[in-house]
Amino acid sequence: MLAVALILFCLPATADQPARVAVVIDDLGYLQTNDRRVLGLDERVAVAIIPDGPLAPTLSRHAAGQQREVLIHMPLPGILHDDCKYRATCIEPQWTPMRMAAHLQWATQRVEHAIGLNNHQGSRFTTDGDAVNRLVGSIDLLERLHGTRLFVLDSYTVPGSLLKQQARKAGLPSGRRHVFLDHDPQPEAIAKAWKSLIAVARERGSAIAIGHPHQTTVEFLENHIPRLDEQGVELVPVSHLMEPSPNGLPVPPADRAP
Repeated sequence: MLAVALILFCLPATADQPARVAVVIDDLGYLQTNDRRVLGLDERVAVAIIPDGPLAPTLSRHAAGQQREVLIHMPLPGILHDDCKYRATCIEPQWTPMRMAAHLQWATQRVEHAIGLNNHQGSRFTTDGDAVNRLVGSIDLLERLHGTRLFVLDSYTVPGSLLKQQARKAGLPSGRRHVFLDHDPQPEAIAKAWKSLIAVARERGSAIAIGHPHQTTVEFLENHIPRLDEQGVELVPVSHLMEPSPNGLPVPPADRAP
């Protein structure tokens, strides 16, 4: 049955089953003007909030109140770009699963109503199989100790990232990013990335994009998300594109604000 489910998940789009795309906006929690504008986008656009951002608690509550999906955007050590050199809130590769779980528990208190986790940077961490195994083990510990379930979205900041693969092996619903919308934040480059997102979704049935709270990105999404229906493409919450875990556990339901 699991094999059938995965085949159906990856089937190309058809007339009866439109291509599906999900959009996640990363790096929220710091700039009030930019972040607030992101919360004006279609509610199916998810937000990934860095837990040490001063605005993290307020933004996460606001987003959940909109019925918008919230992810913890967890800093992990990178290779070329490594915020962890000056950020005390990164998860370090050598930590034990218990220490990682305690850190994740702190993050869930900062980013309230989170139902998923994705990595901020992390190219060094996510290619270290032992570190990734400890991280996914800590996510399982978080559920067993505190009752908090998270799906895992691999931001896929480097080829060879093991995060999605190891998360599935550990029994966690998981997925990975296919397109970065604004690696180059110029409007022409964003438009090209958007076309690539739609092409990937049509080919494989679904695709996930990650963007950032740049003015150019938000303006592009404001203008182009409403046009998806006429292109035969459906925007869905990112949790809808998480592959089921091998043990059949469902994606965690959104924890809505009261």
